[in-house]
This record gives sequence, structure tokens and C-alpha cells, in this order.
Amino acid sequence: MSRRRKIEIKASELECYDNLVAELSKRKEFANFDTASLRVWAYESYEQELKGVEKALHNLDHWLAAHRNELFITNMQGERLLCKQDLAKALGIARPTLDRWLKSKWLQGCYDHSRTEDNIYYYSATAIKSALKKYLIIKTQIK
Repeated sequence: MSRRRKIEIKASELECYDNLVAELSKRKEFANFDTASLRVWAYESYEQELKGVEKALHNLDHWLAAHRNELFITNMQGERLLCKQDLAKALGIARPTLDRWLKSKWLQGCYDHSRTEDNIYYYSATAIKSALKKYLIIKTQIK
């Protein structure tokens, strides 16, 4: 899910400023407005940057190794499935951060649809790991 960044500029910096003031002063609601306060806003869409991905990957590997002997839920391919609570613990991030990450385009395909009967969202540890690694590769290529 892309986010929006607000961009603001002073209308007085625009070439069309005089025309804009003339048009606005014709309207009743702008009869006594302060022209110095006139601003123009625009919204730019951008994709959220995930911070601390290297550490989260390290934490996930460590958590999976530490919990390898426990009973766990798997999907049809035998991949370990984690609920949001366990995934946040495994990555070493807070739940709100995890929710933001899961809404981003980077982790959208990690939800496992094979377990829907208990109304708990499960995420494949393998899919999360590969998506975060892919994110790191793409981000290092951009820089």
C-alpha cells in the first residue's frame, strides 16, 4: 500500500500568482483573505521504506533456529507458518511496525491462504525471509 507525502509551496512563488489572486478575490469566501497565506498543496505517492531489515532477517533466522524443536503449523509445502504475534517476535519488531510492513508491496505475497478456518492470519516464514532478502537486494541496487 503506497503512502502519500504532502508537498506544499507558497502560491507567491508561482508565475500565475497574480491570476490566482485575481480569480480568488472574485469569490465571496475569499473577499478579505490574506494573500500572503495562500499555499498550494499536492500529494505524492511513494512506497514506504522498510527500516532495520538486516537486523530483522538476523532475528528471524535466530528465532527459527531457537524454536526448531517446537511443534508448529505448516502449510502444504511444509513451510513454517507464523501468526502476526509470533512473526513480530521473530523479526524483533513491534506489531504496529509489522502491520505497516505487511501492508507494503514488499510483503503482500507472504500471507498463507491454506489456513483460514481459525480466523488467524498466518504468514510463511520462508516467504517473509525471501521477500525481505529481495527488498534488500533491490534497495542496494537503487543506491
